[in-house]
Amino acid sequence: MTKKDTGTSEKTNMTAAETAAPAQEVVPAKPEPSGIWCYIGPNLAGLIQSGKVFRGTRAKALKEAAAAIEKYPLVKTLIVSGENLADSRMKVKTPGNALYKNYQRIAASRETGVNNG
Repeated sequence: MTKKDTGTSEKTNMTAAETAAPAQEVVPAKPEPSGIWCYIGPNLAGLIQSGKVFRGTRAKALKEAAAAIEKYPLVKTLIVSGENLADSRMKVKTPGNALYKNYQRIAASRETGVNNG
């Protein structure tokens, strides 16, 4: 007995639109995760301290840090989620990435009083 190959005939019956590209699934937007956010930048006297923990959404954390972000816009990049905290703390100390560069810029602008945001 021989097996009939139906795979070939099914492909020839497909329209050009069906064979052109596979359908992409529509992924609904995820709600912003809430939880813990932490500032991993240098201390900014009177504005924000290193290690400051925020609870809730990222938007809420940025709102609470608004005074520091207004004076030093790069502070926003150094508020990281609790899920990424361990990796981010390592990156802040390792040259060659954005977190390290932003930390250094804030620290330098704090020393000189010049806003490098």
